[in-house]
Amino acid sequence: MAKDYYQLLGIPRSASEKEIRAAFRRLARKYHPDLNPGQSKAAEQFVEINEAHEVLSNPETRGLYDRYGDAWKQAHQSGQQDPHGGFGPFRRRPEPSGSGDFDLGDVLGQFFGRGPGSGTRRSRSGTQSATLEHQVELSLEEVHDGATRTIQFTRQVACGRCGGRRPGRGEICQICIGQGFTFQPVRGEVSIPAGVEDGARVRVKAGGQDLVLIIGVRPHGTFKRKGPDLFADVEVPLYDALLGGEVVVHTLKGSVALTLPPETPNGRVFRLASQGMPLLGHSAEIGALYVNVRTVLPVNLTDDERRHFQELQSIRKAENDV
Repeated sequence: MAKDYYQLLGIPRSASEKEIRAAFRRLARKYHPDLNPGQSKAAEQFVEINEAHEVLSNPETRGLYDRYGDAWKQAHQSGQQDPHGGFGPFRRRPEPSGSGDFDLGDVLGQFFGRGPGSGTRRSRSGTQSATLEHQVELSLEEVHDGATRTIQFTRQVACGRCGGRRPGRGEICQICIGQGFTFQPVRGEVSIPAGVEDGARVRVKAGGQDLVLIIGVRPHGTFKRKGPDLFADVEVPLYDALLGGEVVVHTLKGSVALTLPPETPNGRVFRLASQGMPLLGHSAEIGALYVNVRTVLPVNLTDDERRHFQELQSIRKAENDV
């Protein structure tokens, strides 16, 4: 059955080169085999749209196709004149440059952790030559202790069949669909050092591939962090704040007892040394935990408790009147 290249790309016959490129980009995102593993129909569809793009994006072959339709190959082989003048073998069109140039690897990059401006580039052999980026989210506890993650990503490698060299005209490598490269899944374990900050970029290697981990630290329900130091509130009953006593303070490493002096005011801050976060690169150096006292007033007083407070109130008034 004759193929209508314009229909395959979903464009009118009057489409400009820019519209042809845009249509191919859109369909490549949808049908590329690496994005549709195990779906033979998607691979077949991609072969067809790739063929349509190859023909229509070249002014010479497009001219022959517009004139002879599905018989354009036979017209070329028999030496028919093309609409642009000249006979015989097609002249190879210079590689596109400037704003019109694009790489299918860039088109698909968004699906594999790479975006515009990320610094990834493909060599002529099709191998991935730059560092990939990977988002990692950690809890504050993991930041305190250090963490490991199993990272799964996809890197670009030269096609094992054609070696990254484009086949002859009219041929398409069925492994890489004529692109000269494929995407290889990679899995590896990485270590994240203790003390990293939110937004930090940590360079690691996984599966032989250089990676940059972009660290995100989840907010904690108890602690606020500022560098190596932590900040938290501790609730203290009114009686302990007035008379002194001990209160349990939770830390990232467990719990410690904080001794309160008598008449501890609301809002007083205590510094607990070595109960904060390790300093990045110097895990033996630990920050402090700053504890803010929040005095809790008693509620639902009994009649006896209320009487005692009234007596205390009377005593304080008498002392102030002297």
